Amino acid sequence: MKKRILAVLLAATMVTGMIPGCGGSNQKSDGKTTEKSADSEKAGETGGGKEAAGTQKSDITLRFIDVNPSPQRQAYYEGVFEKFKGETGITVAYESVPWDDAANKLTVLGTSGQLPDVMTTHPLWLGQFTESNWVLPIDEYAEEHKDEFVDIISKSNWVNEKANYGHIYTIPDGFMVKGIFYRKDWVEEIGYEIPTGDDWTYEAYFDLIKALTDKEKKRYGNSFRGARGAFDPLLVYLQTFTGGYVYDEEGNCLLNKPECVDAFEKWCAVYKDGYVPEDSINWGFVEMVDNFTGGLTGTISNDSEVAVACETNMKPEQWGVLPMPVSTVDHKLLNTSSSPYSYTISAQSEHPDEALMLMDYLVKPENNIEYCKLGGLIPIKKEASKDPTYGEDGPYAAFLNQLNDPDFTVPPMYGPFNYTDLHQDTFHAEMQKYLLGKQSAEDVLNNISNELTKRMKEYLAANEGSAIESPRTLQ
Repeated sequence: MKKRILAVLLAATMVTGMIPGCGGSNQKSDGKTTEKSADSEKAGETGGGKEAAGTQKSDITLRFIDVNPSPQRQAYYEGVFEKFKGETGITVAYESVPWDDAANKLTVLGTSGQLPDVMTTHPLWLGQFTESNWVLPIDEYAEEHKDEFVDIISKSNWVNEKANYGHIYTIPDGFMVKGIFYRKDWVEEIGYEIPTGDDWTYEAYFDLIKALTDKEKKRYGNSFRGARGAFDPLLVYLQTFTGGYVYDEEGNCLLNKPECVDAFEKWCAVYKDGYVPEDSINWGFVEMVDNFTGGLTGTISNDSEVAVACETNMKPEQWGVLPMPVSTVDHKLLNTSSSPYSYTISAQSEHPDEALMLMDYLVKPENNIEYCKLGGLIPIKKEASKDPTYGEDGPYAAFLNQLNDPDFTVPPMYGPFNYTDLHQDTFHAEMQKYLLGKQSAEDVLNNISNELTKRMKEYLAANEGSAIESPRTLQ
């Protein structure tokens, strides 16, 4: 399968073959790539690429590195690479590095000019990689194929990537999107009708939690998260009352607005009123999932990766997935969306043409679907909806529908500064004080908001020209 090659990739290949030490693109001092100079374009037009004349595809071996290896992932990649070789004649050598060492390993390889042809990379590394000229842009490919991808990629990921780095460099391997997992069999048993569309609000979600609670049957309505990470899903709910923002233009945190205080109390009422297990004040991810799949709780709000546990431990008729509730204020669908890893082409590759072919092959619908099923991810191609797993009646349909919803809005997180200490302790510790009756809702949100305001204003003062992050929509 021969794909049309990007002009920018060809130019990069030819220029790097003629000028020692030249990377895949020129860089501004701020790290953003610039268009190639007329001299570079002329050099590209005259030929002189790295690949020797007469080289056959069967003579080419690409190196691929996985930064989050597992036996299942390695088996998948090696199987796909065999199919790729059968169709193209190109050999792909699989390499891996443990996640904890991945960033350092790729930095060493990049510095020494030994990066593999195609890499799985984390979004947080892209700034360093573009500044160092370690990756090649794929703008033309993205433009040509954008209609094949779900809207969150073409209208959000790639738009922001180009705004931040001057070009598009990555293709996400899949997405994790939050949804409401629920006990479908319990709902049918009690004859409950779940609202849809604009009627599926957070208030409707709280009503569902209450309806599914039956303590005589040892059933609770929700896998409540009270330990580390407890504030993250609550944050999105609070943002439905702030227009999706965390701060105003001056850096003042908005989470202690009166509307947010009321919302905080409603969120916590499912715990204080006994609709969730009492010990869920100490639950984290594992406890939430185990108690949902084990039959103690009727709903759980979490990422699509939970679907793997549901498929493994539950019968298909026992569970389903609902979209995240919409805002009662403007009916916007606020939801977090993340791409665990992305595929990128190394600027040090001697075969960028074939590297692009490999990336395109990895994201073919049938391959991407197989890959995503391993980790509970959402495929990145619209055509994936034809697969029963991701079709209208499949368990992942709610996630795909959200990604293609024009009202889908990704709100910002806590800020561009380091908030690890708050996330590891302060956020859920403050929340637990309210759950235990030791502190008012106003005090909880004031304490959190005051600290966030302090850090955001310090960040803005130290980073002249920085702006408050806005929610991202697909419109």
